[in-house]
Amino acid sequence: MAALPPQPPGSLPPDPPGFAPPGSAPPAGPPQGPYSPGNAYAGQMPYAPQALPQPVVVTVHKRTFWLTIAQIIIIVKAILVILIAAGSVAIGVYILTAGHAALHNIPGYDNYANQFGNSFVNAAGAVFFAIAVVPLIIGIVDLILGIIVGRPSQVARWIIVVLDIISIIIALADFGRVHSGAGDIVLVVYLVLQLIVLYAMLLDPATRRNFAGKAA
Repeated sequence: MAALPPQPPGSLPPDPPGFAPPGSAPPAGPPQGPYSPGNAYAGQMPYAPQALPQPVVVTVHKRTFWLTIAQIIIIVKAILVILIAAGSVAIGVYILTAGHAALHNIPGYDNYANQFGNSFVNAAGAVFFAIAVVPLIIGIVDLILGIIVGRPSQVARWIIVVLDIISIIIALADFGRVHSGAGDIVLVVYLVLQLIVLYAMLLDPATRRNFAGKAA
């Protein structure tokens, strides 16, 4: 222990370090930072404010009357088109199987048979196969769209709208080329069905809310 320095006569020795006389306040420590709620100790930085949870948006879909009618029209029409394509394929198979016997009633068959031989039979069968390709593709596409649009599917909905408008334009153009009453009736019925589908997919308020997920 180090010796204390000499003191003048009559004075008390100095207090050792860390000694506090009785009744006095304890020595103050280093200044503390301001207290903030949520901190375990004073002087810590406050926590960042927490973001409030966002409300969950619930989409509500509900099948509507016009959507159901449109689906029925699309699916039934697709099945009929596929059956027509299948019938064309069946005729082509019959021609290729039966050969010349399947074509002998065609006007001018003898001239074609003598000129082309078996090539004429093969060409006739290939024509019916080629005729079946386009309606078969159209029927399959319509059938798929008619099924998935009821989920509901916005992509299928807009594809149907575009195809429906194209079909209406083609049907209107066909009125000038049809010269029979039965053909006009078929076109009128076809146009009415296409307009029903277009109204259901594009204009019906309840169906539009259903596709937007806001059905009541």
